[in-house]
Parts: sequence; structure tokens; C-alpha cells
Amino acid sequence: MTGPTSSAVAARHSAPTRLSARALVLLVFIVLLWGASYPTMKAAALEIPILTFRGWAAVVPGLVLLALARASGHPLRVPRAYRLGVILTGFFTVTLTHALTNFSTLYIAAGQTSIMIYTMPLWAFIIGIPVLGERPTSGHWVGLALGTGGMALLWLQTSGDGISPGVLIGLAAAVSWACGTIAAKSVSGHVPPLILTGWMFVIGGIPLCLMGLAEIDRIGPVSPVALLSALFVAFGCNLVGFLGFFVLIKQVPALVASLSVLAVPGVAFAGGLVMLGEAMTVLDALAFAMLVGALITVMPRPATKRRARPGS
Repeated sequence: MTGPTSSAVAARHSAPTRLSARALVLLVFIVLLWGASYPTMKAAALEIPILTFRGWAAVVPGLVLLALARASGHPLRVPRAYRLGVILTGFFTVTLTHALTNFSTLYIAAGQTSIMIYTMPLWAFIIGIPVLGERPTSGHWVGLALGTGGMALLWLQTSGDGISPGVLIGLAAAVSWACGTIAAKSVSGHVPPLILTGWMFVIGGIPLCLMGLAEIDRIGPVSPVALLSALFVAFGCNLVGFLGFFVLIKQVPALVASLSVLAVPGVAFAGGLVMLGEAMTVLDALAFAMLVGALITVMPRPATKRRARPGS
């Protein structure tokens, strides 16, 4: 990653601190995709070895994105100054985060894993200040407090007796994703989202595929549910979801984009209510309200027209 120039720093300080209406529509789409990915991710991982599943679920969408970019006339070559940022984005966002996320779902419920993963805004918030020079507003602090509090309440509802290894693995995945988000933000203004997302998945997925060679003897027939779940994770969550997310972080600071996806655990738990018939407690409802409050802190303010005074 390259150091910020004075013009880059000035651009960051003048960057929007709230989501535009168009970005808000994109956000809702991303939240729905990623929220639905957790139960489907677990369904696939129960029948397909994790490293093999996550490796190919990254490499194949990555190649598709690069092919689309090439067909659209975009050069696939990344300028030398930004190659390290792209490599770090792939390593943290795909190689580490994706593998750790799936391992976490083997120990704890998919909804609980989503809570741990979405402590990511806290770590992105902390890392982004010294690395990117971002300056959070008072609203961001309020949103972070609400979002973190909401996730803590959800965690208390599902923690059971003691801390499961899945919780610690999930937190490690959250820190890794935060590092990947910061790396992506550092190059997002110089590398088109289509190219960045494609190379991220290819670079990050290849190590998982290589490590997955040790799982060949465990690969066997899978059910239609597991196969469809794997395809949804690959092309819904990975290809469409991350492409949209990188478009989002190109438009707004990493902190704003990170706070924006705090609603994903809520979607994951709501999916559990609908698909699994789980009950919602009062604390669950309070946690969801706090997550919505965190999301509101980055929503666009309605435009107001000032009435001209006579003689002005």
C-alpha cells in the first residue's frame, strides 16, 4: 500500500460521511445477500470440506469477474504501486476471513458466527484512524456504540456456558476482515471495483485451494441443498456481495461502509426465525433496535429547503 498524498488526504476529509440514496439501495441488497449467506454457508460446509469449498467458491467468481472486466475492455494489470494493497486485500478478506468464518460455524450457530464477524466495524474503526487518516464524527461514535452494544446483547443470548472456540475464531475472522477492508480502501480509488474484487478472490482463493488438496479423500457426493448453498455463497455472497461492497467503500469512508453492514446479523437471525422457527426474546428485539439505530447514523439526511427571506 502506498502512503497517502496530500491530495488523497484532502479527498478523504471531503469524502461524504453518510450514504447517498443510491448507495443505500446497494447497501440493502448487500445486507440481504450476506445475511442469507450464513445458514447457506453452514449447510454447504457440513458436506463439503471447508478449504475446498471456500477456495473454489472464491477462485471461480474471481475468474468470472476478471473475464467480465476483460470483455468490457478493462486492462487486468494492476499498477505496481497498488499491487501490495490488492494482495493484502485478498489475503485478509478471503484466505483468512473465509476459512475462519466457516470453521467458526462448525462450533457455534450460524447466527452467532455472524455476530462475531460483524464486530468488524469496531476493528476497522480503530485501524482506519491511524492507517487511512479517517476522522470519525460524533454520529459515527454513537453508531459504533449502538452497533457494538446490539451485537453484545445478541452474543449474550447465544453464548451458553463459557466461550466456545467458535467465538474466538469468529473474532479473529472479524479482525482479518477489518484489515482487508482497510487494504481495499487504500487502493479502491485507483483500482476499479471489478478488477479489485476479481483479483482479491483469485489471489485469496488459490492458497485455500492448495491447502484443500489435503482434503481430497473427504470429497464425495453432496446433496442438492449443499450444492445450491455452495453456489449461492460463491456467486451471491462472494461475486455480487463483495463487488457491491467495494463499490460502496469507494464512495464513502471505510468506517461508514463498515457501520452500514451492521444490519447483517439481524438479517441472519431473522432468517433463523423464519426458516428454523426460533423464538425472539425481548433482548433479541432490543439488540435489533440497536443495530437499526447504528445503521441510521449513516443514512442520508433528507434535504431541506430554506425559505428565502424578503429582501435577501
